[in-house]
Amino acid sequence: MQATPQTEGEEVKLIFELLDADHSGKIDVDELKRVLLSLSSWDEKQVEALIDQFDKNKDGELSIVEFWSWVNGHDGRSTENYRPALLDMAVAENKRKISETEERLAAFRDRKAAEDAKAAAEAQRQLEREQGLRLSRDAFVKEKMEAGFSKKVAEELYSKCDQDRDGEVNHQDIGRLVSDTLATLDQVKATYQKGIQREAEEVSWSEDWKAEVSKLLKKRGFKEEEEGLKYHTTNASGEEIAIREILKDKTATLESKYFPISLHLEVADCDDKGLGQLVDTFLAWDKDGDGTVSADELKDVLQHVNPKFTEVTLAKMMGEIDVNGDGVIDIQEFVSWLSGENLKKKKMKKKAKEEQDAKICFTLHRKRSDEAKDQKKLDAFMSAMSSDVKDFCIAKKLELSCGTVNAGSNANCSACGARHSWVCHGCGFVSFFKNCVNDCDTSSYGWFCISGKCPKKKCGCKKKPDFWQRSGFTSSMEKVSLDVEHLSNAAQLNRASKIKISARSSS
Repeated sequence: MQATPQTEGEEVKLIFELLDADHSGKIDVDELKRVLLSLSSWDEKQVEALIDQFDKNKDGELSIVEFWSWVNGHDGRSTENYRPALLDMAVAENKRKISETEERLAAFRDRKAAEDAKAAAEAQRQLEREQGLRLSRDAFVKEKMEAGFSKKVAEELYSKCDQDRDGEVNHQDIGRLVSDTLATLDQVKATYQKGIQREAEEVSWSEDWKAEVSKLLKKRGFKEEEEGLKYHTTNASGEEIAIREILKDKTATLESKYFPISLHLEVADCDDKGLGQLVDTFLAWDKDGDGTVSADELKDVLQHVNPKFTEVTLAKMMGEIDVNGDGVIDIQEFVSWLSGENLKKKKMKKKAKEEQDAKICFTLHRKRSDEAKDQKKLDAFMSAMSSDVKDFCIAKKLELSCGTVNAGSNANCSACGARHSWVCHGCGFVSFFKNCVNDCDTSSYGWFCISGKCPKKKCGCKKKPDFWQRSGFTSSMEKVSLDVEHLSNAAQLNRASKIKISARSSS
């Protein structure tokens, strides 16, 4: 469309379209007045006279033919006093329309281009989803948790990764995250450790324990601050001693010249969130459930964490964790590595080692109990554990005068009617109380009756709870780190082996 007319016909058409405001194809007196009265040489009587003179069919309007005769002065009249001005107005209006049209076309093209780009981007995103190169928030968090990260850490990683906050991340986003956060083994280790670290505000205090500590400390002149269990005193050098940091670890023995108090942990307190997550991480690494992490399993984990990790990196990490050099990572090595307790550089005291191992076994047992319950294999699990209990009783010289498995019961033993020395199948600990010291629901997990009668001191019931925390677990670490299927198979093989030995002995 041209802005300036090139022929007389185009000029007349432009002027006609300027006057024909309603686009009816004819010009009435009001449309003529709208434009002509804006020119100083016209008044209303002149406009009405124009209509009367050139409206040949007397319909009150000018057709294009009638308008042509007037605007071109076919009757010999001069048009110089209005035609150039009308043409200028028509050309200006035409340019305005052309500009509006171009703007609308440009806006349409922009919208079309944006829609096409959006459709292409969505098609690309869909292709990436199908190829596993684009993940939703839930899928990303699930994948990272399958690699052993805690849910909180996985969500933090996603937040760092999804910079545009569109609810998804692609391989480029993940690549940037890996480069910034998971580029080295130290960064990987630190990220895993976030899931097991215990924040100060998460430290929980039972009312009984708090009251006991408060009583002991106040006797020695400590002051309790209003905002919680925070004690302070002054040492011989006049320095203030903050007690809260020590009290965070309720297993600590608080013994010093100015603080001669020993506190012992109840067995129920040994399952903390950090240790639970640490065990979860190990079980996530142990893909085949055989109780150890092989080099291939570690490689699979590292490839999920950072695909750029090489065989050299794998070998370095394996050497760092596998302290005994047997080619696999067991749960104790894993815990020592991730918790920062380097077995090569520091030899733990026997009591501390027993306590740590007992905590690990306890947490593992609970995971396996839950696993068995979820898989509806609780009977097989309890049968396998009961076999271990018998071996435990022999090793601990406990009298096994009953040996009945009580599945789904909080009552006394179904066989001997007592409930004194027994083992909880929910956590694997020996108990000498009515209820499980770890608050397990024995109506769900069941229990195993060791003895109908207390064989006095031989049963171990005179020992303090912290002893049973360290040594009262009934299964070996190697066995309980196996998944339910492996546990059940191992127990069956063990029973078959014992039967064969018994048969040979009797013969």
